[in-house]
Amino acid sequence: MLVHTSILDIKTREVDLKIWLIYSPLIIFLYFDYRHVIPLLYIYSVVTTNVLIYVFYRLALMGGADLFLSIILSLSNAAVYPIFFPRFSELGIEPLVIVLYASLLIGISAIMNLLRNIGKVERNLPFSTKLSLLISGKKITVRQFLDSKFLFPLTQVNEDGTVSIRTSFSVDEDDAEWRKKFQEYIEKGIIKEDDEIWVVWGVPVIPFILAGYVLSLIIGLPL
Repeated sequence: MLVHTSILDIKTREVDLKIWLIYSPLIIFLYFDYRHVIPLLYIYSVVTTNVLIYVFYRLALMGGADLFLSIILSLSNAAVYPIFFPRFSELGIEPLVIVLYASLLIGISAIMNLLRNIGKVERNLPFSTKLSLLISGKKITVRQFLDSKFLFPLTQVNEDGTVSIRTSFSVDEDDAEWRKKFQEYIEKGIIKEDDEIWVVWGVPVIPFILAGYVLSLIIGLPL
């Protein structure tokens, strides 16, 4: 399931609802695993994990696919048996462990992006904006943006030529529409193809969850 949906997430950033219906019978494993876990610990882990994902979904920071995956994964993996440090994963905390490792991997990628962006951020921007651009942004030319896929502009251009910077985007946005709009700006002479803008990558979250799941099966929770 995770490999299949990760590939779909990377290629299209969308996973059809029918795919989740196909994989939903996996929750039958809960019937076999539930007797091995501490009920309150497992319920806490499932509720905390899915409420957190739901909040991000409502804030349009994550997609519905991530929420469906979280629900199926947390219900079908009540108890797992990692190679190292298996104790807590066997008792029902696996859903939280997966989110922990996935978040850690996303954090590492953010730090790597920050290091690449040192010296590229304009000095006159507020500190919070600078930090956001360092962590999640990428500076490219308009020409590169027009040839891209799954990139969303943080540099906002108005019809009068004024420019502003935003620090986030909504998963409901259409990257193709943004490319169309910037092409129109070029045709109107508002911007040039060689102008540099800040963009952010529409991160495919499911591959990070897959990697977090694999790590949880190997390492467990070292406590």
